[in-house]
Amino acid sequence: MPNSYIRPAIDNGKFPMHWFEEWFDSPLYDLLYTNRNEDEAVQLVELIEKVVPVDQFPRVLDLGCGRGRHSLTLAKCGYQVTGIDLAEEAIRIARQKAEERSLPNVRFLVRDMREPLPEIFDSVVNLFTSFGYFKEDDENIRTLDSVARMLRPDGKFFMDYMNADWVRNNYQPDDEGEFRNIRFKIRRYIEDDIIYKRITFEGDVLEEPKTYLEQVKLYDLEWFIESFDRCGFEVEKLFGNYKGQRYDPETCSRLVMVANKQ
Repeated sequence: MPNSYIRPAIDNGKFPMHWFEEWFDSPLYDLLYTNRNEDEAVQLVELIEKVVPVDQFPRVLDLGCGRGRHSLTLAKCGYQVTGIDLAEEAIRIARQKAEERSLPNVRFLVRDMREPLPEIFDSVVNLFTSFGYFKEDDENIRTLDSVARMLRPDGKFFMDYMNADWVRNNYQPDDEGEFRNIRFKIRRYIEDDIIYKRITFEGDVLEEPKTYLEQVKLYDLEWFIESFDRCGFEVEKLFGNYKGQRYDPETCSRLVMVANKQ
């Protein structure tokens, strides 16, 4: 891994205003999460197919698509997929994967999820807690408003988020490991109803230790119902996991919501 490719994550000891602009484009992000389960992505897309069938909702927008794990799976199922993400490196990798897999029905764009595309989609998906990145509620609600502007009347919004109650009670404060001669330590903590993940990397292949931050607002179901209503959505289905089981706030780690645009 060329050292010149790893950009510094901290400037004068302070995290950047938008932490994801640095972290999601870092090659260390890819290495840390390289073993994310493809079977899990397939299972989630199978649930999407049941509640947002391709014959009724063929054009789908994957909001915060990252490296395209779910977008590519949706494309294999026949959807016409547009994936957007602010991380340029993530989009580059997603495009490369689409080309390698000969999937002409998926495209990837570098785009801020708060700014709507000048297009209308049959459905929008937002998966694997790709939401709640901003400390200000109004900025996160801007994302929901952007979704509403891009959805057709009676379009479906499928959101897969963490269950905030479960996270508060079950998160693991510390974790560590090693890959490719790079050691990492993860420190998780909750402050002002935001869960933070501080990740530090060290190793001979790095010129110096690198520290990145993840942060996600701990929004509960009531917040989503109120915010969805404000943006013109009505929640019609809830699931607690990717198998489609009933949502239970005490035992489920996921909060999967299907909303209809009014």
